[in-house]
Amino acid sequence: MARPKKDIRTFVLDTNVFIHDPNAIYSFDEHNVVVPITVVEELDRLKSGNEMKNLSARQASRTLTKLIKDNGYSKSIPLGKGKGNLSFFVFDKYPEMGSEEKNSFSKVFMEDTADHRIIAAAYQILKNGGNVTIVTKDNNVLIKATALGIKAEDYTHDMVKNPDQLTEKIKEIDPEDLDLPKNTADLELYINQPVMVKGCSDGKDHIYRWQGKHFDLIKREEIGKTKVKPKNLEQDFAVNILMDPDLSAIALIGSAGSGKTLLAIACAISQRDEYDRILVARPAIELSNKTMGFLPGNLEEKYNPYLAPVRSACRFIMDKMETEQKRKEAEVAAWMDDHGIELLPLSMIRGDTFHHAFILVDEAQNLTPNEVKTIVSRAGEDTKIVFTGDINQIDVQYLTKETSGLSHLIERFRGQKYFAFIEMQKSVRSPLAEAADKLL
Repeated sequence: MARPKKDIRTFVLDTNVFIHDPNAIYSFDEHNVVVPITVVEELDRLKSGNEMKNLSARQASRTLTKLIKDNGYSKSIPLGKGKGNLSFFVFDKYPEMGSEEKNSFSKVFMEDTADHRIIAAAYQILKNGGNVTIVTKDNNVLIKATALGIKAEDYTHDMVKNPDQLTEKIKEIDPEDLDLPKNTADLELYINQPVMVKGCSDGKDHIYRWQGKHFDLIKREEIGKTKVKPKNLEQDFAVNILMDPDLSAIALIGSAGSGKTLLAIACAISQRDEYDRILVARPAIELSNKTMGFLPGNLEEKYNPYLAPVRSACRFIMDKMETEQKRKEAEVAAWMDDHGIELLPLSMIRGDTFHHAFILVDEAQNLTPNEVKTIVSRAGEDTKIVFTGDINQIDVQYLTKETSGLSHLIERFRGQKYFAFIEMQKSVRSPLAEAADKLL
């Protein structure tokens, strides 16, 4: 049953919503969507470049263009069955405001900006009798709109409702719960979940993996020829799932120094014969005020600053496998080449398919759900994708624990037989690093 017309809302979208989700216009059910021309201009400005935000801008522009062409250049464009209509708001001047409308909207703000024009567009629609809400991922836009009496909210379509549940301590069970047959439904376990059993018959604590019908004891083992050995039960479980050929998607989350990146690379190298390629990717978070395009050199040289932690992990493994000595940067790079470790710029993966590859996506907490979907959808035959990151340490503007692609991935994939994850809470880097994570 259709809603009464008075219940239909109008959502005015900010540019950052399209960068977060290029297909956001389809996420508002039967309600109408308005895109201010200012947003179109910003998408046009952002479309050039090879960063993920540039790809999102291009994708959003293509989506809007196709809708316009498919609907005969109509001013009000239907978004599909059960959906509302899309329209564009042409901004020509700031509206008057106030009960007597003697004050100019432009005098409220100190300068003319894209944000202020988007707010002004929503205000004008509100004046015309619309039930208007601005959708934005910018807190300052939300504050300004609210101050002017305009409803504003975050984009919640792909938001994880309880991200803290993803970082709870490993579930503990009693030793007698390991005995089957038993009504394991009472334990509320999902497939591939880690469980901790304390006070076992040998007097030690052990970690197990729930396989759906039974528990598998995880034993500590050196990671193949790398000679890297796990240091705690969390790392034992991480190695177990990284080495499992039946798992095609894995997430390792946890604080800095917990060994996520090192273990993933070590396990990739130890399985080199099982995969044609080892691909390592990392979101290119802007350094200071310089975007990647302003950094010197070719594409590989531009990415080098972002991959320093990956090279450090490779240097550690290199020292384990060979005689320990000081390594020059060129030696580490050559060693990575010898072991088939390749750079994978995330901005270059659209349209590609990766078969027989081990793909490590480091710092994945800095990806949007749309970006994570793009990466996972590139997986071909016999490919394993490993995401590592810390959802409590997000470096990207507009992303939070609730909207991070890493949180989204875990929430949607948890309980699938091809997926496993663990939150690694113990830092093994140094006592100082662990103290910094807990106290600072």
